[in-house]
This record gives sequence, C-alpha cells and structure tokens, in this order.
Amino acid sequence: MLHDRNPLFPILQDKIAVKHYANERGVVTPPMLFVTTDPSSLPFDQLPYSYFIKANHGCGWNFLCEADELFYFGQKSDLLDANGRLPDDAMRSPLHISRDKLLSMCREMLNMRFSKQEWAYQVISPQIFAEERLYSHDGGELQDYRFYTFNGEVRVVNVGSSSYRKKGENVFFTPDWQPIALTRYSECLPDPLPPRPPKLDEMIGAAQRLGCGIDFVRVDLYQSTQGIMLGEITLYPDGGRIQSPTACPRFNQWLGSFWEHPGHADAQWS
Repeated sequence: MLHDRNPLFPILQDKIAVKHYANERGVVTPPMLFVTTDPSSLPFDQLPYSYFIKANHGCGWNFLCEADELFYFGQKSDLLDANGRLPDDAMRSPLHISRDKLLSMCREMLNMRFSKQEWAYQVISPQIFAEERLYSHDGGELQDYRFYTFNGEVRVVNVGSSSYRKKGENVFFTPDWQPIALTRYSECLPDPLPPRPPKLDEMIGAAQRLGCGIDFVRVDLYQSTQGIMLGEITLYPDGGRIQSPTACPRFNQWLGSFWEHPGHADAQWS
C-alpha cells in the first residue's frame, strides 16, 4: 500500500479490466450487461429481472436491482436471507432506493476516489457497469471462497457468506480442506462447518493461475450455476488493518511468513 507501484495492480483492482485479465488465464467472470460513464444512459428497461450495478474503481460501490426495485448493496450482503433472496420486508429497508437516488449516487461515485491509501484505485478510469447476478450451484446461499495466494500458491482458504456475516462467523481451511484452529477468535466458527466444495481443486487451480507471478493476492471465487466464477482479486484485504485477517496473531504471522516481496522484477517502488 505504501510503496509498491506495480503497473499490474490497477488492472487487478479495476472491476472491468480484471475480467480481461482473468479470461486470458482461463477463468470465467460474470457477464457484463452495460458499461458507461453516464449513469443516465443505463437501459433499465432492457436489463434482466435481477442484476448488479457497480462502479469499477472502488470497493463496495454496488447496487442490487431486482424486479425494477433498487437497493444500495454496498458490502451489505446481509440484505439477503440465508437462501440468497430478498426478504419479504426488503421494501422497508433503508437500503431500498429510488432510480433517481441510484443515478445520483453513481454520479457521485464517478467523481470520487476510493481509499487514497490504496494506490491502485487512484489511477483507474471510473466507469459504471451492469453485471449479471450469480446464483449458487446448489440452489442455496452463494458462498464466497477466498484464496490467499502467494506467488501463485494457495496457502489458506476463507469461506464467507451473508449468513456467516450476520451471525459473526468465520473459518479458514488448508488447501486440502482441513479447518485451521486459531489461538484467538473474534468471531465464531460456523456450526456445522461448510463442506468441501465439489470443485475445490478447480478453484485452487484458477486462483493459482490468477496469482502466478504476484507476491500476494486474495482471489475470491464463486461456485455458481454457471460454473466457477471470479468475484474479485484483492490486493489490500481489509485495507491492511491491524488484526486481519483474524484476531489470532500466531495465525496472521504464520500466513504473512509466506509473503516474499517484492515478487516482481518489474515492480516499481516509490
């Protein structure tokens, strides 16, 4: 965050450009439906029943659109129930917004820069885009598999979901799906623990291809009805805050020991 100015980093953090990066490495990404720098041009009447609107140059700048109803999604996937659906009282949520409000927020986002401490976001050309919504392969809740990848090697896997976040649950696994015990917890373990995903090996292979040649990235993948899909590539998980990714210093130090930086001959440092 402070010094590495690798020219690849803005591509990885750009939610549009990273799609091309991933596709070139054989990893599928959610289809884009529309891209613009003018939010008023969004063709709402031509878009599907359910989809997302996002800004490409930030984190959490997301809107969920379903049946012509609009919601500021942000990173608040707890808006959805345990089956990934909007609850019956969603219309009463403060996250429910009008079309005019969405357009106004999109215009504001286009004039903003996300987290000035996170360099890669500062050099991305802002755009707004509509993206196809993903659904879980098993009809249940869509889980987010986060692969902590060092020089193309996956060391741990973290599983997230809206229900886990609601209940304050979190868990880390080894690449062969053994749960990792921590010496200190700030969150509870899910009960039961999430089962090994059917296509774990395929997801690990995708994360390795995406992280090859990079000292560290977190690769977030979904196992959707359309197969393995990239969620995002994260260079700065949790904005580099203290006590991340867990409250366990021993685990954090062990995980950080795999980070050999700079990992690129072409890395630029300021």
